[in-house]
Amino acid sequence: MPDTLIEEPIRPTVIDEAAAPAPAPGPDPAEAPSAKPDGGAAPPRPGRPRGAACLAAALAAVALLAGVALGVYFLFWRYEPTARRHIPGDANIVIRLEAAELALFGPVRQHFLPLVEEAPAGASRRARIEAATGVDVLADVREIVIASTDAASWVALAGGRIPKGRFVAGMEKVAREEGWSGLRREGELLLVGGPRPRAVIGQADDGTLVVGTDVEIVSAALPASDEWQRLDLPEQGAVAFALTGAAWSGAAGVASPLLPRAGALFRRIDHASGTLTLGAEPALAMRLAPVSGDAAAALAADAQAFLGSLKLALALLPDIAGAGAAIDGAQAEARGDRVEIRTKWPVEGVDRACAALAQRAREAAGAPRAAP
Repeated sequence: MPDTLIEEPIRPTVIDEAAAPAPAPGPDPAEAPSAKPDGGAAPPRPGRPRGAACLAAALAAVALLAGVALGVYFLFWRYEPTARRHIPGDANIVIRLEAAELALFGPVRQHFLPLVEEAPAGASRRARIEAATGVDVLADVREIVIASTDAASWVALAGGRIPKGRFVAGMEKVAREEGWSGLRREGELLLVGGPRPRAVIGQADDGTLVVGTDVEIVSAALPASDEWQRLDLPEQGAVAFALTGAAWSGAAGVASPLLPRAGALFRRIDHASGTLTLGAEPALAMRLAPVSGDAAAALAADAQAFLGSLKLALALLPDIAGAGAAIDGAQAEARGDRVEIRTKWPVEGVDRACAALAQRAREAAGAPRAAP
């Protein structure tokens, strides 16, 4: 009975297969099993390794990007810190600046970057300096350390990817082109500002740039040493600082005639270090180490009492760089064998301080006064 019989389809010949048109696209064999001619399910055919191929491609792309990033880091960005090695041996005040973080801070960009760009005519000062010295000030300087031995003589040390042996001669060329006043050379040093120079420029053998207020402190900073290790200077933070016992003793001598309480407190501090975090709300954190035999808890209580009395005194004076607001919110407390003082520093005060320092730098270089 033809109605009840299932007729098996006729298998095509080899010639029929060659002549037959290509079948319409259907489901991926890897996703659906094919049927046997007798109606049974055929064993699944192996699918294409699309997932594995995509994963391999993604891993290759990540490896390539990582390789490029490492190459850029080691060839262009990484550098061995050298500035701290040139802190003078008798320094008692040290401030370290992370150039990359400072460059992103608004007041620094506004007040200090113009010093690099300002020039009487022609190319920008930044381009002039780079052409003469091989140093792109904004890209090559990574770390700046400022130190003093007596709060009167100061030196600034700049480290980074800096060519050796070119900076002094190059800066002399730039200075003469721009007509700096009182310019002269003394050996490997460039003096600016007449018989009593306002600035002295030198360069250490490892490339570190040295700029100071007098010949003595610049000469003391040129040789490398390990003196920086004794200062307990923090290595992280946009701004880090350290003050030795000698600095606190000197501050005590200055403060005692007017503020006896301050003088007595400063003499109880063996050394201190801290950081200033920049941004929309700059924050100051300081750690004080009491002298031997003094308890941190007692020093913290006296420090908080002194901050309170200082707040009242500063309320009668003009605010300098936001110090009044910072002291108003300062809190001192004992943590272990140290005293921690923390406060917020108003960004408006930091802006005023940057403007004043930039103007002093402009005047030291003999440049015209900036427009208000």
